[in-house]
Amino acid sequence: MVRMKISLAIVLALFAPQVSAGTIIGTLVAVHQGDTFTIKSIPPEEKLYKIRLSDIDTPEPKQPFGLKAKEFTETQVFGKEIQLEYEATDFYGRLIGSVVLPQGKVLNEELVRNGLAWYYRVNPSSSSTFERLQYRAWEKRLGIWVEPSPTPPWQFRREKIFSVPPATVNQMDYDLILNYGIIGDPESKIYWWPACKDYPEKKDNKIIFGYKQLAQDMGYHSSLNCIQ
Repeated sequence: MVRMKISLAIVLALFAPQVSAGTIIGTLVAVHQGDTFTIKSIPPEEKLYKIRLSDIDTPEPKQPFGLKAKEFTETQVFGKEIQLEYEATDFYGRLIGSVVLPQGKVLNEELVRNGLAWYYRVNPSSSSTFERLQYRAWEKRLGIWVEPSPTPPWQFRREKIFSVPPATVNQMDYDLILNYGIIGDPESKIYWWPACKDYPEKKDNKIIFGYKQLAQDMGYHSSLNCIQ
């Protein structure tokens, strides 16, 4: 299964358009799950782009409300021109970003607002907007919050061993950021990953990085007890 996943990633990387960050206007081609879908950019470009919504995580298809989240996304974007504001491309060639709907609402926020996604806390800077939306959805017992202790999708799909932490954004699988375990201390400006001998047992007050270069770009240095 792992080999198949890697092979698929290589194929996608070869054929996916090479982009960095920016804006794309497009229309829906297919919804794969609530937070992942494919769009076609408007003429004259007309290229296919696979999108992974940032800062949120919808239930996996086999989880409760997984299909509901997919249906919600289909309803919101089907037959409409949408605006994607992306910041990165991950290992699978997916554009990571936010989708602005025709009426000005942000799809990422709407999924959390309706209890169909968790706030995916993988950005070094926390979002008060997503925190507030998730709290209100929980308070109203909407969607996933009808259950007392719903299982977050990153736990549902978690691998038994930690994945190798990526060095750059293009080596990162956005769905596995929490599995990489790259964390930093804002006071000491030191960061670690699970292979480090002094990897902190307590994660309180630590921030999460999706890849090593991000930590370095923010002024962090790896612990001297880490295997490079």
